[in-house]
Amino acid sequence: MGKKDRGKKSKKRFYDDEEEDYDEPTGSESQEAIPAAAGKQVDESSTKLDEYGAKDYRQQMLLKNDHSSRPLWVAPDGHIFLEAFSPVYKYAQDFLVAIAEPVCRPNHVHEYKLTAYSLYAAVSVGLQTSDIIEYLQKLSKTTVPDGIIHTFISDS
Repeated sequence: MGKKDRGKKSKKRFYDDEEEDYDEPTGSESQEAIPAAAGKQVDESSTKLDEYGAKDYRQQMLLKNDHSSRPLWVAPDGHIFLEAFSPVYKYAQDFLVAIAEPVCRPNHVHEYKLTAYSLYAAVSVGLQTSDIIEYLQKLSKTTVPDGIIHTFISDS
């Protein structure tokens, strides 16, 4: 049998592209499984802009004395920046993966975002809110903003 003969003997398979009908839940049914705290957003009304239009957190985030040995910046809008060159990077990264969603992870500084869903997931796997706050305060170069601690983490 040559190459031409093999092609003629094979049978072509045809698949039906039938779409399965799934019942889409209506708006009220889909919202029942989502806790109310999961839709909560961080309050950014107190954030001012600098002369270039960038968010200016200098008044809200004061550097700690030993900031050079800490790997995190926790912004009032829920963004967390992790220095990948820190000696405790691996521990901080494991912690952040458990409590936040990754946004951008280039070589030297990784960005994460605290969301109500990520905090809800962290609590559902056994992390306590008091432990989350304690570790953020230990790892942060600056004071952790009150809006993150009291109104976002504690209420979630």
